[in-house]
Amino acid sequence: MTNPHPTNATDIDIRATADRIIGHLRQGQNVEAFQMLERERAEERAVVQEALDRYVVAGARNELSRVDGAGMPDAGHSLERLRQAGGPPRIPEYNRLDAGAPNELIGLTASQKYDVYASMVESRGSDAVIGAIRGHESVILGLRRETSTVASMDDPRIPGAGEAELHRGTGVYDDHIVVLRRDAEGGRHLFIADRANTEPTAQYDAHARPAPGREATPYADVVWRRSEGERADGDTTPDLGRMAEGTFEMLRTTHPAREVRNDFSLRPTPEQASAPRNASLIQRDTNGDGWFTQGDIDGVQSLNDSFKIHAGSRYNTDSAGCQTIHRDDYDDFIRAVRANERQDRWQYVLTSTEGGLFHDVNRGNEQGVQPQRLQPQQRPVVPAEERQQRQLPEVGSLNDLPIDRYLIAALSGDSASADRAATEFARSAEGRKIEAQGEAWRSQHQIAEQAQSQDRQMAR
Repeated sequence: MTNPHPTNATDIDIRATADRIIGHLRQGQNVEAFQMLERERAEERAVVQEALDRYVVAGARNELSRVDGAGMPDAGHSLERLRQAGGPPRIPEYNRLDAGAPNELIGLTASQKYDVYASMVESRGSDAVIGAIRGHESVILGLRRETSTVASMDDPRIPGAGEAELHRGTGVYDDHIVVLRRDAEGGRHLFIADRANTEPTAQYDAHARPAPGREATPYADVVWRRSEGERADGDTTPDLGRMAEGTFEMLRTTHPAREVRNDFSLRPTPEQASAPRNASLIQRDTNGDGWFTQGDIDGVQSLNDSFKIHAGSRYNTDSAGCQTIHRDDYDDFIRAVRANERQDRWQYVLTSTEGGLFHDVNRGNEQGVQPQRLQPQQRPVVPAEERQQRQLPEVGSLNDLPIDRYLIAALSGDSASADRAATEFARSAEGRKIEAQGEAWRSQHQIAEQAQSQDRQMAR
């Protein structure tokens, strides 16, 4: 296989260049800032361009929100691109083991590779993450591809297996988990675990338990182990969960894996797993379709400390909701995590990525209509003709009202941003007011129904 990506060297210092552009924006020199941005991007490969945009957005978000595109007609395209740069990043093509596989990082220096991923951390993480990087701590980044819980990898131990092999519910290492650290001398260090997983697997799903009728569901070929999860929506079936997009503070713990009873692993700190920091950080597949979408009614919960980062097996991710890394990569991952010997807590930034699942499709209504059952390999999608007809609303800044951000994110398929905007609106004064009105209307409706019921009984 020939690598289709550029491999030529480049001398750009992505961080320093972004800082100069940010400096112009903070001084109100918007024209100079945008001219420099376009000039510096012009001859660079895509991963460098994207990193530069993300750094600028992360460092000058307030300044960019005040930029009047109407006063700079030539900057309209740049402004729109920067707005998108603050959203879910794209996972760069990279293969640690196969030198002939597509790889966008070949030819970049260690510092440039670091900046590709550090820009994702800065644009998607919290202020605590920025402080950790400045404190020379190792920071962890998780890049999630949406994958059905029934998916499986090829397993050479199963000779002659057909399509059913890919639906055994044992997981796929199709996510990336990255460790970044900047040392006291300014050196930039990076480890990429490109065989990683951030989602649970159907082998632990109660919906996959062998029972009459299972053959007509997506779980027909799942090699079931046991049921894990919680009953999030009040029925009798436990629902698998996963960590939602966000920033998590982790500490050292142990996990029995790789035939090691006390293998090093990470779990949320007590502070992170307690209110209010744990709110809305777990998603559960309450409709049992193998995907995490807005169709999962009552599918958002608070984080607990059972969600870890630990080793998986070679042909099984071994995840009931944890983040797992291929066992052959795990020792290198741990060495990168523990590079700063004084560090005892780690910031973990988990983000969805470009091309993720559109969360509003196939949603049942309030009367309980269930989403259409999909085959294991099918992802709920918006028809192409409908996507083409959708037009994004006009946006005047980078900090519009939550409801505007929700609409933009929903129409563009950015499910994680839509969830964040919805949560932010629910917590706002207006959101609480609407919730209170809804509760009042529901109470009135219940009273009216009771009165009608009493009238019907008296009329009999």
